[in-house]
Amino acid sequence: MRTDPGRAHYSIKAAAVAAGLSVETVRAWERRHGIVNARRDRDGHRIYTALDVARLRRLRLATERGHAIGKIAQASDAELDRMISQPDPNRGFSAPAQAIAAQILGAVERYDIEGCDQAIAMAFALLPLPAVVGEVLVPVLREVGDRWHQGRFTIGQERLVSSAVRRQTSSVLNALNATTKGPTIVFATLSGELHELGILLYAALAASRRVRVCYLGPDMPPREIADFCRHVDVVAVAISIVMIEDLGSALQQLATLRECLDPATEIWIGGAASGYAAPAQFPLGSVTMSGPSDFETRIELFGSATR
Repeated sequence: MRTDPGRAHYSIKAAAVAAGLSVETVRAWERRHGIVNARRDRDGHRIYTALDVARLRRLRLATERGHAIGKIAQASDAELDRMISQPDPNRGFSAPAQAIAAQILGAVERYDIEGCDQAIAMAFALLPLPAVVGEVLVPVLREVGDRWHQGRFTIGQERLVSSAVRRQTSSVLNALNATTKGPTIVFATLSGELHELGILLYAALAASRRVRVCYLGPDMPPREIADFCRHVDVVAVAISIVMIEDLGSALQQLATLRECLDPATEIWIGGAASGYAAPAQFPLGSVTMSGPSDFETRIELFGSATR
């Protein structure tokens, strides 16, 4: 039977686990600050929605960056996202992550394909996967992009590192999928969208949380995605939209995808360009992800629903 966390309600224990908090902390925050409006079931137990859990996670991340819960309890989700997106003054990247990132950049500077592959493989071998993504690969890809825009790196150097990231991440994703029997989520980009590294990294993160991933890759027509989903028991389709100039086309394709998908299948939408569309422009059954917090919450909810 398919579990649909988007429409389900969760116990305080499940909500706390998904948000990365203790049950006692959730109760204290509710009692003192009214952070969410949890309802109660017929037995009097608190029940939480996916939106409640996403807010709890945002509040946790903001407090970890030094913000007092009493001062941010009534902040909007957008305000919390801005707090979370600021560099954490109390916690920098780990020394191993910084060293590996420097090693990757050094290999790119030397056009050292093998050295780049080895450094990325070392990151996956030595660090937790979230740290590999958040502290090594994303900063490296951002730095390489900046140097390319500044004329300090060539297109060839940019392709060298992006190809290495794609190879190594795909290998890790395949290994994780081999031992996973959880709910299945399809990851893809729509026709014309060729930027795939972001969604590939998120696919690997999902697989590391015991979610089975079907990675279809970039430039997929919406009807082809839906046709694939008809042959596989899929609970959600994750779509990345990066190219702002093609946002209109992406919205049309999302509408087509919604028409062709099972109504119970959610569409998860993220990527740099997705924030430029109003929520009402996305089809019904869509879940927009403003950042890693939303994604992690959704993955945790699917995981807790099947454990």
